[in-house]
Amino acid sequence: MMTILTVGFACLDLLCFTSSSLEQNGSITSDNFVHCGGGSCANTAYLLALWGEDIYHIGHLNNDHHGNQIETELANVGVNTRQFIFSEKMITPLEAITINEQSNTYSIISHRLMQPPKLTITEKDKLAHFIRTVSENKHEIVMLADGYEAELSEYLIEHLPKVKVIMSVDNLSANSLYLAQQADYLIVTEQFASAFVKLKAFYNSEQIKNALKKLRNLTNGKIIIRMYNKDCVYLDHQQVVIISGFNKQTADNITENDIFQGAFTYGISYGWPLAKTILFANLAIAAANNQKRGRSAMPNLVDINLAGKDLIKDFKYFF
Repeated sequence: MMTILTVGFACLDLLCFTSSSLEQNGSITSDNFVHCGGGSCANTAYLLALWGEDIYHIGHLNNDHHGNQIETELANVGVNTRQFIFSEKMITPLEAITINEQSNTYSIISHRLMQPPKLTITEKDKLAHFIRTVSENKHEIVMLADGYEAELSEYLIEHLPKVKVIMSVDNLSANSLYLAQQADYLIVTEQFASAFVKLKAFYNSEQIKNALKKLRNLTNGKIIIRMYNKDCVYLDHQQVVIISGFNKQTADNITENDIFQGAFTYGISYGWPLAKTILFANLAIAAANNQKRGRSAMPNLVDINLAGKDLIKDFKYFF
């Protein structure tokens, strides 16, 4: 059994769904508002708690109304939140997200610090106590980081024994690139990969193969590229492996990434081969509830099982 730790961005979201586009000096109406916790790593923690996993989330918040609301929502679903760092120097992140349901595009207005405050001696002592506690359990630890909590992530990677590190990044920030060096699995978007090799897009498999090879400069771990068409690609013995996605429309493509990385982390925590792990993560996206929004759209394990039987001919062979 493994303990799972997510380290990164947690915020409070206001999701506004509309069929109109934002216009300068104009206004749009929305009949569908969702108010809930958000943030990529925090959403992953929520999903894995929903599945009954032993999951911790660590990140910075302010001890204000919004910060307490974020922490309470995670704790209520089963996430261990006792290691949250509440700092008066932190601004609790808030995001207003407008999603155009016709074009499946979105705009985000984010109120947050670009990076959290530096860790204090007291906070490091708290983390050291946590590390001793989880180390005594003698469980291996899988850690998912998004790059936002760079100092915190680095501290945990340095001090935790037997930790497998998963990073999911979609931008070329200095923090993401630095932490990627320590990742066992680095998940990047096609947009990230093409920008890294200075291409507008990939037009053939040879370009993808070259990109995977160049991305090795970032890490000694496995590189996985999530393509626009929902396929995933990685290198195995110098050969490009493609794990096909499922072209089912998800409720919103913001939550889609969080579901993928949560299911990916789940597979790694159970020691599954990479191909099976990615297939499961793609299935989890396909199993999302298209009638719901935000965290309420996230699938449970029964949903994924049903989706697998529907979409994969030899489902029982894989799972």
